[in-house]
Amino acid sequence: MSSFFLLAAANKAGAPYVGTGIALFGGGYSGGALNTTNKYTYSTAVAVAGTNLTIAGYNGAATGTATIGLFASGYGYGSSSIIYTYSSNTTAGGTSLLYSTYGVAAVGNASVAVFGGGYYVATVNVYTYSGNTVAAGTSLPANTFQLAAAGNSTVGIFGAGAGGGSTPVVTTSIYTYSGNTNVAGTSFSSAVSTLGACGTPTMGLFGGGSSATNSAAAAVLLTQTYTYSGNTVGTGTNLNAAHYYVAAAGNSTVGVFGAGQNTSAVNIASTSVYNYAAKSVSGGGNLTYSAWAPSATSSNPGWTGVT
Repeated sequence: MSSFFLLAAANKAGAPYVGTGIALFGGGYSGGALNTTNKYTYSTAVAVAGTNLTIAGYNGAATGTATIGLFASGYGYGSSSIIYTYSSNTTAGGTSLLYSTYGVAAVGNASVAVFGGGYYVATVNVYTYSGNTVAAGTSLPANTFQLAAAGNSTVGIFGAGAGGGSTPVVTTSIYTYSGNTNVAGTSFSSAVSTLGACGTPTMGLFGGGSSATNSAAAAVLLTQTYTYSGNTVGTGTNLNAAHYYVAAAGNSTVGVFGAGQNTSAVNIASTSVYNYAAKSVSGGGNLTYSAWAPSATSSNPGWTGVT
């Protein structure tokens, strides 16, 4: 059988070789802050090295459009942002945010990136791609650290993370880009922090992380879904491996959860690939580096609906 038909059969079965574009993983920690990047191709499940970020960082966040990825540097590196241009594989400094990007989450559409939460703050910043301007947004309903975010072209859902005392929480908030409004959303059933998120135009998928305070041993396989229409939550299919301090990105067909630490607090390079339609999970190709607390974004963001 030809490789084309083998690939088509794998796609139909919900294997990790699905859709167009790349997931771009960047930064993280392994003996020190990293500026490494990896380009994970959805159609082949193969990761290769990308261009290094201009600043090393970890425990930040990333989002972007079909043309650029926007990274917030994370712990110890202030409010810096970095722009990764997919077509040329070049990186450049972006406009700094107005507050520290340690432990933030990020989401957005084709016009804006919204960075929210962080080291026990509810602060939100809105980065407008046209002109590379930054302005304060409407704060989250509560201070939240090490949370995750996913959304579509109109709203972003900030969910889970750590509340006071680093205790994982179940809360969510709904950020509407038009009007910059922020209201409480439907709570998840399970409290998790240090998780990742990705999704489609209709739902966000939140997965991995830890169910206990600062604990790799409590790393989870759990995924939870947030459906934008009706603001309903549910439980998805478990990941194929526990990922503490994981990053996630995807297109509208699959989400890729990658890197982090296993339950023994060992840095990992493995990926778990979630097929949204099949609700199936497979192991994808390893990244070329292992680290905890990297960030990830996509050249074909799931909110676009492009397969």
